[in-house]
Amino acid sequence: MFELFAVGLEMQKRMIDAQMQGVEAARDMVEAAQRQVKSGMAVAQANDAGMKAMKNWMNLWGIRT
Repeated sequence: MFELFAVGLEMQKRMIDAQMQGVEAARDMVEAAQRQVKSGMAVAQANDAGMKAMKNWMNLWGIRT
């Protein structure tokens, strides 16, 4: 009787461990997605700055935009 109870508890422990690994994997994926969004925003800002610099350079040389 106690052996069956111990086996049941061990199975529950293993299921909880497997679920926690899934939760940790999901958390890692969310963090990676957040980093990707931040880097995408940085690229967009750099692109805007580059366009502004090019327009200023063109205006300096009298090229109309």
